[in-house]
Amino acid sequence: MQFTLNRRSKVPMYRQLAAELREQIVSGAMAEGYRLPPERELASRLEVNRTTVLQAYQQLKDEGLIASKVGKGTFVLPLQHIETARIPVVRHEPIDEEPKPSVVRPPWSVLFSDYSNRFTYHDIASAERAQRGDTIIDFATGSPNPADIPDDLLRSVSIEAFESREFDGQPESPIEGFDELRALLAEHMSTRGVQCDVRNVMVLSGSEQGIDLIVRAFVNPGDCVLVEQSTFFPALQTFRSADARIIGVPVDEHGMRTDLLDGYCARFRPKLIYTVPTFQNPTGTTLPPERRSELIDVARRYQCLIVEDDAYGDLWYGGESSDAHRPIPLKGMENAGYVMYLSTFSKTVTSGLRTGWVVADPHVINRLAALRRMVDQHTSTSSQRICLELLKEGRVAEHLRGLIKAYRIRRDAAIAALERYAPDEVYWTVPAGGYYIWVSLPDGVRSLDVLESCRSQGVTFMPGSVFDVDEMDDSHIRLNFVRPDAADIDTGIRIIGETIAQM
Repeated sequence: MQFTLNRRSKVPMYRQLAAELREQIVSGAMAEGYRLPPERELASRLEVNRTTVLQAYQQLKDEGLIASKVGKGTFVLPLQHIETARIPVVRHEPIDEEPKPSVVRPPWSVLFSDYSNRFTYHDIASAERAQRGDTIIDFATGSPNPADIPDDLLRSVSIEAFESREFDGQPESPIEGFDELRALLAEHMSTRGVQCDVRNVMVLSGSEQGIDLIVRAFVNPGDCVLVEQSTFFPALQTFRSADARIIGVPVDEHGMRTDLLDGYCARFRPKLIYTVPTFQNPTGTTLPPERRSELIDVARRYQCLIVEDDAYGDLWYGGESSDAHRPIPLKGMENAGYVMYLSTFSKTVTSGLRTGWVVADPHVINRLAALRRMVDQHTSTSSQRICLELLKEGRVAEHLRGLIKAYRIRRDAAIAALERYAPDEVYWTVPAGGYYIWVSLPDGVRSLDVLESCRSQGVTFMPGSVFDVDEMDDSHIRLNFVRPDAADIDTGIRIIGETIAQM
């Protein structure tokens, strides 16, 4: 079975593959019952992303040419089935019964745009379905435990926000956000070592919107984006949707291997470097100061922009006595405009607030605002009012102190449980902040097998393949230790450890 894919063609690869498979099926080269290669095997053989093969197979399934059987594989359907998939079958019904109309369903994979087909919805959907239910010990969801948000805090802040008269005569926000909120955010950034003013700040409907706007502003189809080999998967979705060339840079226990960056930039000439340098998602690693300097130096030399995603930077567990070692954002280490900084209140206040911000050169802020007009006129006025009240008089700082104390206890409980229950061949990171512990499985143990078994026992987590640039990582799992109730952490990790040991 030979295929010829033109990597320079404007026709998407999955459509090229589907066309070649279709031709071989229709011509009889692939006879009835012919077993097609598994998706991963064919993707490896063709040196394409597994998603390309999945989309090609799905298109042929929608056309009635092939079908999959659980545990057996994907097969070519018989000719009669292929013909009847397109031609309504005429049956002689009794004269006193009305004929039942045949239903021809739309060929969804063909009708969906190339833009939307570049997403991998199955990963997100399967994870969300698995996490529903009150009995699940949830190490998977990338958001805080709702019980950690004091009701009285949000209630009192909301009441004060809506009783304020500061917004009289200004019912709608400017597209960049209310100036007072932008000024408070700039002041908040100064506590992290970032010097900026109102012109450098734009309020967003969550930091993911910032990633989308930056991609729209800077990335053309075919442009290269460098990322950590395992990274925040909605960012990968956004880069794929823009038809960017995504290249993963190897990582170690200290984050991105910046000693390799010069070679990567010389070879691929990236437009952007996307990084989560502080308490990285999913690995929990933190880029040391010397690597941060190296990253910025390489970006300057190659005229490449850095997108710094800092959703977890405020959740530093080192304590006030060690503030001197608290990571300084990349944005605080350069002022020429190469770094575009993103953060959010979703990880520290509540995921439902959906308010984030970007700090960047005024030229970038102006362009992002212009692009935003096409999809979202401004961040919710109500959310902005709440954030204003939270930032006033140090309320966020006070809330963070309590959150950090609780999360540090949960991190330590999770690490202690791993030491107690995990087999000797299992390794993990000890994050200095944030949400995540990255667990390395023993050789021969597949993360999806562990996940399937743990789900049946009421425990869920995220497999490494979701975050991997090539979707091939089957040797890691990500645990969000802040999501479960503290009392459930030991039980959940015991089940995970025992499952790994059995495998």
